[in-house]
Amino acid sequence: MCLYVRDVSIAEGRVLQHILRTSKSRIRVRRAHVILASNQGFKIPDIARRFYFSEQHIRTIIKDFNKRGLKAVEPAPRSGRPREFTDDDIGLIVETALCPPVLLGQPFTRWSLAKLRDYIIEERIVGSISIETLRTILNEKKVKLRRTKTWKECNDPRLKSKKN
Repeated sequence: MCLYVRDVSIAEGRVLQHILRTSKSRIRVRRAHVILASNQGFKIPDIARRFYFSEQHIRTIIKDFNKRGLKAVEPAPRSGRPREFTDDDIGLIVETALCPPVLLGQPFTRWSLAKLRDYIIEERIVGSISIETLRTILNEKKVKLRRTKTWKECNDPRLKSKKN
């Protein structure tokens, strides 16, 4: 017994054609090719030779399409690299960046990324962190390291009279 995709509706066919023409994801394009080839009556061994997939993988794609429809074309989400910093670590980093360095006993008036990084490692908030990771965290939390504005005030008690 041969395995084929169920009848593809006109709307689904249009979506699959659109995926073939415009998608930048190779996974989506190749799965759409498999589904359309099966819909056109090609058998699994023929599809396997044509698209360089194993027969088992093609069976999996066809069964998934028959069960879930067009969601079968989308790649499954991947787990990715585990997070390096906890939410508490990120919160402490942000609090430190928002706090003036003078209040933390530092001899300067504003943070640079390098100075902030050194302070965070020195205080053992995190073991190590790159400047780019620090920049990414601060950008995600919308924290800007801005220059402090300073101005001079006159100590002369007769300033108002001199001005006029």
